[in-house]
Amino acid sequence: MANIHLFLQGKGGVGKSFCCAMLAQFLMDARDIHPLCFDTDPVNATFAAYPAFNVSRIELMEGDTINTRKFDAMMEQLCALGEGDSAIIDNGASSFIPFSRYLLAGGVPAMLQEMGHNLFINTVITGGDAMEDTMLGFATLAEKFPDSSRLIVWLNPYFGEVVYQGKTFEEFPLYAEHKSKIDAIVRLPELQAETFGFDLSAMLKDRKTFQDAVYGGEYTLMTRQRLKITRDKIYGQLSIIPTL
Repeated sequence: MANIHLFLQGKGGVGKSFCCAMLAQFLMDARDIHPLCFDTDPVNATFAAYPAFNVSRIELMEGDTINTRKFDAMMEQLCALGEGDSAIIDNGASSFIPFSRYLLAGGVPAMLQEMGHNLFINTVITGGDAMEDTMLGFATLAEKFPDSSRLIVWLNPYFGEVVYQGKTFEEFPLYAEHKSKIDAIVRLPELQAETFGFDLSAMLKDRKTFQDAVYGGEYTLMTRQRLKITRDKIYGQLSIIPTL
């Protein structure tokens, strides 16, 4: 039985590829699992730019439709995963609707379940101006995908705290409505922009992993220390998810 993590969100630029990279690193560093990674984003192949993850770039879209042959080839690899394996698929905001519809129309969630695999739908919710759009993306996924497809929600405070009228995400009516389908909530840390946030942004720009940055010699001692603290905060959130 394998764990297949699909990252979907209809709003672009909210940290979806960042979350893919964090999950891939956690599995490699903390679980000694080297996930099978795909980047299907037709516009920004950020996940594929990381050398450490050996990501396969799959150009699934042909105009507004899915290329069946390429989709089928990817599914063959996913279905061939064995016990204890994991996969991560990063999908772009521009292909959110056609890709989601194609998965559901083809009965992919049910097929994976019948094969003994676990399908996790990961989505990002942000604060700030993008919160309404990301909440809409979350609601769409929760309503359309079957209960067998478990949800993992990543709360990203980069654009602002995920709070509405003084209420946290777990107090939102939308959360209460779909709570039974949510396996886990990952709270990304809010980082001081001048220090921790600056260092993490530089690491991401260089397409380096925490392993590269913390144990390599390119960054200063205190930069490595701050990145280590950031890594431990993120890994700490992921380590309490029993299904990872």
